[in-house]
Amino acid sequence: MSNVERLDEGAVQILQINRPDRKNAVDPETFAELRAHAEALRSVPAVRGVIVTGEASGGVFVSGGDLKVLQGVRTARGARDLARKAHAAFDALRELGVPLVAAVAGDAFGGGCELAAACDYRVAEAQVRFHWVQARFGVTTGWGGAANLLELVPRGTAMRWLLTTDPVGAEEARAAGFVDALVGAGGALDHARDFIGRVARQPKAGTRRMVFLLRETARLDARRAQVLELDHFGRSWATTDHHEAVARFLRKV
Repeated sequence: MSNVERLDEGAVQILQINRPDRKNAVDPETFAELRAHAEALRSVPAVRGVIVTGEASGGVFVSGGDLKVLQGVRTARGARDLARKAHAAFDALRELGVPLVAAVAGDAFGGGCELAAACDYRVAEAQVRFHWVQARFGVTTGWGGAANLLELVPRGTAMRWLLTTDPVGAEEARAAGFVDALVGAGGALDHARDFIGRVARQPKAGTRRMVFLLRETARLDARRAQVLELDHFGRSWATTDHHEAVARFLRKV
């Protein structure tokens, strides 16, 4: 079974993280599949938007990195290489020139929050909570999460979410500006489809240019932030604090 299932609905393309046995945790293979799907979609002229979601039966959007796999990464260099695989997947999706929509129908943890933050538009169901748990594991964000979050919410809000690791309810996330649309249980995918459908009614060339403009204007300083984040992510990943926190977590699961 693939880690990422592609659902082809013409103008709407859905990429679903499909690892329910691991609570949709992601690993390097998952990033490689996301990138491969993005590259395949370059030859699909009908695509007007991509929805990223998680298999929802377990109530989880994406639970972050798969620590059973990633515990073998022990060095700063290895951690940075891992983060670059995530960035490569996100960049390949952005290069399609269409909106990336996160349809969040279950709780997001760690890297799952970063995946949602990397999208252009986030729709979340009312029961969802966002768990920015990186600090709990002795690491920083590594997949662009800090820079992306600061584009969306006030600095003090980002500090509180990232430093306390307290769960953030969907309503609070909407009020802060992280969630763009709040819907009832079971409604995330339909709202995401409707959003892309409305985009698809506009001239394609114009929307592609607008997507590029909006992203690049927002990310003028984000590239420098990404370099800094990769450095601190690698350094923090290689610490004893991180490795001990991962070991404690894995003993409980």
